[in-house]
Amino acid sequence: MVGDCLVGTARLRQVAHRAAETGDQEPLMRLPGSYALLVSCPRTTTAAGDVAGLHRLFTTRVGTVPVVSNRPRLLAHLLGAGTDERWLLLHLLAPQPPAPLLWQHGLYERVCPLPPGHQAHFGVTGLTVRRYWTPPTAELSLEQGAARLREALAEAVDARVAVPPHASVQLSGGLDSQALAALAARSRPASTTLLITVGSSTSDNPDARWAARAADMLPGADHHVLGPERYPRIFQDLTTSQFDLDEPAPFAASAARLRHTLRVLAEHDSGAHLNGQGGDESLTAPLSYLAAAARRRPHLAWRHLRGHAALHHTSPLALARAAAAGPYDAWLRRAASRLTRPAGPAEELAGWQAPPRLAPWISDEAAHHLQALLYQTADQAQPLDDDITTHGALMRIRSVARRAGLYRDAMEAAGVPGHFPYLDRTVIEAALATRPDQRTDPWAPKPLLTAALAPLTPPGLLIRRDKGHYNAEIHTGLAAHGPELADLFTDSALAQAGLIDETALRSALAQAATARIPLGFFTETLALELYLRSTGPP
Repeated sequence: MVGDCLVGTARLRQVAHRAAETGDQEPLMRLPGSYALLVSCPRTTTAAGDVAGLHRLFTTRVGTVPVVSNRPRLLAHLLGAGTDERWLLLHLLAPQPPAPLLWQHGLYERVCPLPPGHQAHFGVTGLTVRRYWTPPTAELSLEQGAARLREALAEAVDARVAVPPHASVQLSGGLDSQALAALAARSRPASTTLLITVGSSTSDNPDARWAARAADMLPGADHHVLGPERYPRIFQDLTTSQFDLDEPAPFAASAARLRHTLRVLAEHDSGAHLNGQGGDESLTAPLSYLAAAARRRPHLAWRHLRGHAALHHTSPLALARAAAAGPYDAWLRRAASRLTRPAGPAEELAGWQAPPRLAPWISDEAAHHLQALLYQTADQAQPLDDDITTHGALMRIRSVARRAGLYRDAMEAAGVPGHFPYLDRTVIEAALATRPDQRTDPWAPKPLLTAALAPLTPPGLLIRRDKGHYNAEIHTGLAAHGPELADLFTDSALAQAGLIDETALRSALAQAATARIPLGFFTETLALELYLRSTGPP
């Protein structure tokens, strides 16, 4: 097992022996935690990644021998393989490529990613890949789902932080991180739990206030705030603070900030650091649930539709149209026809997934290639699940899990074990098994989480209703480091590969403070550029 299996050695031995006797590996895969599983038998070897994609596996052939690894760069080294330009092309799409393309290509030539929830069989007939996990049917009430989530999340936290002498939690102040902090403090009644909060430079970000309030309510909490006056800016020290990872780091723009945080955690000797990434994606449903809810409970669906539209500054009609996305292949063709158009808020919230879009500095040739690829793929495209809401949830979960996995790798390189309890299989299954209109409500943030943890947390803890943002930090970083970014995109590696127009990008950087360009376009392009500069052209 590679990752976190949250049962003791005796229980693990018992399940493993039983699997050896019966040939049924499913009980090994269903143990609580998040891990990749490799099983060696006399005539076959089986390798399975986790269901979220936090512990990914990759396959290739070295000569005639099929090989699997959790480190794709190691396989590329064995093959002498370089970067696959198709992967770079696909990852110019933001926020992510569509499902049929996401696991077709790896970053390295001839190194293929194993899709989450799938297993590879290496036997006498060669390599075969099949799906081993199907998401549960969403049929539980809020009360039923809360009971399952309570057990899964409490176990996920307790098993990780109860034993280490020192443990910590990334306390942003949001409900997800407050819940983890409360569970960690509960698991460590005789020990101190370090709570780390990144301060904001703007007064309209309420995260720090909510974090301080939560820390005051939790026994044994040592709250450490990283103030903006001493904390690195976003886009600071870009070329000197990057991590040596297997793939471009989505957090490349904030690498200096992460290094600063990791130094603090290392100084406190944290033996387990909990992070709330994956909470939004696992616990709430995409707003595509509104279409099915309208058929089952029209009054509730209309109430939710109006609430979500008001919350996200769009119209109920636009949101209803986006939720009624139609067949997946038709949606994919429509997405292909609109790659360079801005996506409206309704489209980003509902439909099969947030529609893939291209930044305005993508080269015409790259845009044409991507559009043709999407049209071609649409002819035989299959969603991750026939249910549009489940498909959208899985896309969101697996997107954040990929980012969290790279974040974890960076943390481990600094000697800090990172954990993401919301991406455990049992936690994901508890959430997905709960009806979408029960776990998502415009009038009550995270109703499933608050119902689950009400019996385990101090009264009045999980009451926050707003959400913080760090747009001011991004704009401040762009203003302070704009000239460095412009220099970075002079003689750009992405431009030399024919993927971007660097003149258009430098122009967009100069207008970033006023242009209505999603900030994620800048950070994703930057991650690819820094990666290519460190490895050479594809």
